[in-house]
Amino acid sequence: MASRAEVVPGAAGPRAAIADLPAAPALGRAIRAGLSDLYFNSLRMVGANLVWSGVLGCLYLVYLAWPFGALAASPLLALPTAGIFRLAALIVRGEMSSFADALGAWRRFGARALVLGVLVLLAGVVFVVNVAAGLDASGYAGWSLATLAFWGMAVGSAVAIVAWPLLVDPRRDDRDLAGTFRLAGLLVLAFPLRFAALTLVVGTFVVASTIAFAALAMVSVSIVALVVTRYVLPASDRFQFQMAERARVRG
Repeated sequence: MASRAEVVPGAAGPRAAIADLPAAPALGRAIRAGLSDLYFNSLRMVGANLVWSGVLGCLYLVYLAWPFGALAASPLLALPTAGIFRLAALIVRGEMSSFADALGAWRRFGARALVLGVLVLLAGVVFVVNVAAGLDASGYAGWSLATLAFWGMAVGSAVAIVAWPLLVDPRRDDRDLAGTFRLAGLLVLAFPLRFAALTLVVGTFVVASTIAFAALAMVSVSIVALVVTRYVLPASDRFQFQMAERARVRG
C-alpha cells in the first residue's frame, strides 16, 4: 500500500490523490507534533544533540585561541546538524531510526552538508558586513544597502532552514544539493509568509536557547529539527504533487 507521501498522481483522480497527501502545514500543529516526537524519541535525539554540542564546544575552545580559525571551521557544525535532521526526517517519515543513523549521516551526507555550511557562513558574512556598512554610511544609498542586505539575510535564512530536512529526507536520497536548494527556494517563494513565520519562530527559539546554554546543549537543536521537518516535508510533498499535476494538465 502506498503511504501518504507516495501517492501515484492521478491513480484515483487528482482530487482523491491530493486528499491522500499530508495536510497543509500549520505551525502550531508542527510544534505540537515536534514536541511529541521528542518525547517518544528522546534518547536518540538528546544523544545526537549532545554530539552537536560537543562539536560546538570544540569550536569554542579554538575560538579562545584563534577566533578566525573558529569562524573558518564553523561549517563543521553542519555534520552533526545533518545527523540530527536525518533522525528527524526518519521519525517524521515513520521509518525505523537509531542513534547510529545520526552518525551515519556524517558519511552519507557529509560532503553536501559541509557545502551547505560553507554557503551559509559565506552568505552570513557578506550580509552582515553589508548591513553594517550600510548603517555606517550616511544617506539614502547606505540605508538602501542595509535594507537589501537585511532582506537577503532573511530570505537566505529561510531557504537554509527549509533545505536541511530536504537534504536528508529518506524519500529524496537521490536529490543533489542543487536540486535541494532549488526546491527550498521554490517553497519559500511560493509560501513566503508561512516560511517567514517558521524562520522567525526558529530564530527566536535559538536566541533564547543560546542564553540558556544548557537547553542548547541538551535538546534545542533537536526540537528545531523536529519542528522544521514536521513543517517542511508535508509542504514539499504537496508542492511537488501540485507542480506535477500542473505539468500533467499542460502536457
